[in-house]
Amino acid sequence: MKRFLAAMVLLLGITGCTAQPEGYTADFFAMDTFMSVTAYGADEQASEEIAVQCERRVNELEPALSRTREDSDIYRLNHADGAVCTVSADTYAAIEAAVQYAELTGGAFDPSLAPLTDLWGINTDDAHVPRQAEIDQVLTRVGYQNIQLLGDNQVRLLGGAQLDLGGIGKGFATDAVAALLDGSAGVLARLGGNIGAYGENPGRESGGWVIGIADPDDNADFLATVEVRGLSVVTSGDYERYFEQDGRRYHHIFDPATGYPADSGLRSVTVIDQSSTRADALTTALFVMGLDEGMAFCEENAIAAVFITADKQVYTTPQVENVCSFAFLGEEKGYAYAQ
Repeated sequence: MKRFLAAMVLLLGITGCTAQPEGYTADFFAMDTFMSVTAYGADEQASEEIAVQCERRVNELEPALSRTREDSDIYRLNHADGAVCTVSADTYAAIEAAVQYAELTGGAFDPSLAPLTDLWGINTDDAHVPRQAEIDQVLTRVGYQNIQLLGDNQVRLLGGAQLDLGGIGKGFATDAVAALLDGSAGVLARLGGNIGAYGENPGRESGGWVIGIADPDDNADFLATVEVRGLSVVTSGDYERYFEQDGRRYHHIFDPATGYPADSGLRSVTVIDQSSTRADALTTALFVMGLDEGMAFCEENAIAAVFITADKQVYTTPQVENVCSFAFLGEEKGYAYAQ
């Protein structure tokens, strides 16, 4: 899922938008969004080599994860009418991870929502509220249980299911970038709204990277910051992709149980985690669960998360203080820190 401006990076003196001394930024467009990787290596040449290598790896993943490119494994799998397909190792690993997190969350995250996404048409010129009969029909094809992982990179989809890995794609790419690094360079990967912060930030004495959590009412501003190292910060919110009909907003985070945008009383969820793939899936799942169920899930599974509610309350899970420094900045904007 797209997360435009879901979080902002505050480099406190180092913008990261252009090359800095001994630093280099690769800006590029992939997976339907703007991305950039900034590297601070031993020298400028080393920095450039690291950033370009990361960019190349992300571009390699696009045909492995896209469902719209006709040359992609996912497109071929979705149009195989239930036949067994052999996919690339990257595609298989991404599908395997998606199924794992669907099982972990009891289906609150589900990678088989492609038919539902297409039906609602959010972020297209055909965005509309479907008839209930249409939703009910499409839901018969939704369910991660219809994804069969057969080993040896072989996958089969049953019951007319179709995959959409947009819910973890950028997280999977962020983790692929992290896997390239050996810790010798400071690297900030901004892959859409998925942010991976690795190594030392040369702009701060602490070496940490400060990430802003967006205000859902003004996503060019922020309500809180987290300072992290070696972690990914991912946000899902109802302000990212939506349309309005008859005075009501319909966003892109669907509840697989109802077929409608999740009506959970939340505006956004941010997850801070070593695995960006996991954080990506969990932001969606926690948004669908809502505050009470989501907080309980996070405590049970030691998840660092920040919840922003529709009534302007900000909640953090106990794990947040164990993995990062959190600062609440939303009081002047009418928000309250509830813990």
